[in-house]
Amino acid sequence: MKFHIIILGCQMNYADSARIKSVLTNCWFSYTENEQEADIIIFDTCSVRQKSEDKITGKLKEIKPNQKVWITGCMIQHNLRNQKLKDENKKVPELLKKGNFLWAIQTKAPEIIWLTSDEINTFNTQDSTSKTVWINHAFNPLFHKLTQKRSNIELFFRIDDTGFLPLILNKIGYKVKYDEEIINEYINIIPEWFNTSMNNHNKTAYIPISTGCNQFCSYCIVPYARGLEKHLPIEQIVQEAKQHLLHGVKEIVLLGQIVNKHPQFVEILKEILKLEGLERLRYTSPYPNFYTPEVLALHQSEPKLCPHIHIPFQSGSDAVLKAMYRGYTANQAKTFINNIRSLKRSISITTDIIVGFPDETEEDFLQTLDLVRYGKFDMIYIGIYSPRPGTLAHKNLKDNIDRKTKRDRRNRLNDLLKDLSTQNNSEEIGQTRTMIVDQINEDWIYGYTDNMKQIIIKSDTQPAIGSIINIKVTDGIPFKLYWEIA
Repeated sequence: MKFHIIILGCQMNYADSARIKSVLTNCWFSYTENEQEADIIIFDTCSVRQKSEDKITGKLKEIKPNQKVWITGCMIQHNLRNQKLKDENKKVPELLKKGNFLWAIQTKAPEIIWLTSDEINTFNTQDSTSKTVWINHAFNPLFHKLTQKRSNIELFFRIDDTGFLPLILNKIGYKVKYDEEIINEYINIIPEWFNTSMNNHNKTAYIPISTGCNQFCSYCIVPYARGLEKHLPIEQIVQEAKQHLLHGVKEIVLLGQIVNKHPQFVEILKEILKLEGLERLRYTSPYPNFYTPEVLALHQSEPKLCPHIHIPFQSGSDAVLKAMYRGYTANQAKTFINNIRSLKRSISITTDIIVGFPDETEEDFLQTLDLVRYGKFDMIYIGIYSPRPGTLAHKNLKDNIDRKTKRDRRNRLNDLLKDLSTQNNSEEIGQTRTMIVDQINEDWIYGYTDNMKQIIIKSDTQPAIGSIINIKVTDGIPFKLYWEIA
């Protein structure tokens, strides 16, 4: 039985998908990169933005009728879907409204429940949720909605229950044999034979050090989709890093919704930096409130810890930051930028900004532009605010900034970013840096530097994809550098 995974999401989805591959191959399924020859198509979804969820609608139309479809990930995992079935008078029992994400299964032999559309409205159980795995209708009434149009949709399961796939598959009719004991915490699965890279070169591994989030920023769906915060043990993180390095990985990226909130974050960095074969170490996404001087000191003293920090400030207005529940002020953000700039090593800073948040005034937006000028960011990932159902902002704040104003603010911010990028990249000219070769397209070679800047050259001499080479920057334009081999 061959399966193929389509990833519709972020870096964490790549780490999740590697764990799915590991469990299924242990059940004697085989993974194929060829979607057309797969018997089973697995969608690993994201719900951070509505656009990510919308992608699956089109993708489902591309699946052949004889291919089975499984869906997992954040899109189906948050409890916002668990409200009603087709009959508006029959509400889902309170027990099922929790969304099946708030707990870890405490047994390796749970009961697998997969109710029919009719049964779900009358279902009631006093069983401990820590002993029950819910799939399909029992997991989410969205299953009912999708299967009305696509009968080849076979399975909904939460990503947290990946370790229970052998039991789940037996429940729905597969005759599954597996070699190892059941793992009841998916984060404890180490994908020994599968790379977690989202890059073209497969020399980068994305390793989660935590999942979920306790921050509950008012616009964010993550706590509802991934659950509350869990930290992986340092021993497991280091072991997974060793496995990836053993199989040729050169760059490791540590993942967490608030990655630097891990209570052993500094120790994790230090232990991985010791590992043989490592050439680059990065992490994403940190939070300003949880940085320590020791972490910044490592950026200065450890050449393998990349000179790049992505820090999602989201806004430069105190009023907007307060409404977002971010927990810091614009001045505190500037102080943090000062701490980075005071290091003896030059650090590239990138950020996320949301424009058009409810009640954002023109003055609020100008304060954001002021923060951007102050930070001189190398890249900004700009998001136009749209309400995510179920979040605090959706419940409590009216989406009262019109689309024209939102687009105008995005364009003005992007124009400023272009100017800053041109200025920053011009200062790179003449610098020698290391580069990972990510892609070769005819005579064009693409990659990214240790400080996470895109770089491009047209050359007859082609280094191997995934190789790390020394280069000299010859020109800088907005968002790109040009280079020659040093």
